[in-house]
Amino acid sequence: MGHEVESFVVHPVHLPNMYLAYGLGIAISPFRFPRRRPELLLADDLESGMAAALIKSVFKIPFVFDFIDDYSLIASYEGRMVRYHALRLLERTIPKLADGVIAETPKIREFCLDLGIPEQRLKVVPNGVDTKQFRPAIDDNVMRRKLNLKDNRVILFLGKINKYYNLEVILRAVPFVLKSFPDTKFLFVGDGDYLDHLKRLSHELKAEAAVMFTGFVAPDDIPKIINLSDICVFPLPDDGALAIFEYMACAKPVVLPRGGTKKMGISRTIIPDDCALAVDGSPEEFAQGINSLLNNEERAQEMGSKARERVVAFHDWDRLAKAYERTLQKVLPSS
Repeated sequence: MGHEVESFVVHPVHLPNMYLAYGLGIAISPFRFPRRRPELLLADDLESGMAAALIKSVFKIPFVFDFIDDYSLIASYEGRMVRYHALRLLERTIPKLADGVIAETPKIREFCLDLGIPEQRLKVVPNGVDTKQFRPAIDDNVMRRKLNLKDNRVILFLGKINKYYNLEVILRAVPFVLKSFPDTKFLFVGDGDYLDHLKRLSHELKAEAAVMFTGFVAPDDIPKIINLSDICVFPLPDDGALAIFEYMACAKPVVLPRGGTKKMGISRTIIPDDCALAVDGSPEEFAQGINSLLNNEERAQEMGSKARERVVAFHDWDRLAKAYERTLQKVLPSS
């Protein structure tokens, strides 16, 4: 767009109470705002959205809210109930205060419409992927040896290892898959505060030999790991999840759960039926979905090919960046 982009960080005030510290930090953000006035404010979480709404009211600068998550649901899994109730309120308030809302998923768009936000102020710009970096490739034998996978079938989860992602469902599916495919390995790539719990659960399920937790992996290795997998899974019904598009870009069949919330789900307009396998979210159903694809290699390959075609056509970052810019352009005063 030919514009400069600057970041404005909302700093908490030094107080012992975390909520009060951040609340006051947001409240005084207009006083800390730089003298050089931007043409547009852009916020992508609720706290920064609250600060942007305050700054807008003082300086009359247009504000766009990038609605990218089910913020209150995440807080509920973290057990931070004060934050949960505050975010539930803000989810219903901040989009109304914005001059434009970019919804990452159709579900978020529907949520905003139910709030009474005019359709002309809403634009869906979905998540995406670099389809040149994430692409089908020959199985990387070096990476396979590094992970000690030998000739095993590989079921992959990529993402944060925390409670929010419902990873217990995948772990509890392991014994059901091993009954039919005993040489299968389940690979969990990522780090998080739920790692020790999942390791204990894999021990309780007597599935330790079939489960591997890699911890943090360098970004350059992620496409290599996806490409050595046979099937990818994502147990959270969220068609805004970056990992799903990275799987699809590498032409891998994906197993996803049905269901969701008012702000989260798997939309057929984003991920059509021929690009992923939708199952009920139980361990038995995930195992049945995995087994059906392992049993039918032709179907799995066709699903992966369709998924790759889909992301190249609709979810490449270059295409999405242009749509994002056009949406911001409509809110600029000069437009």
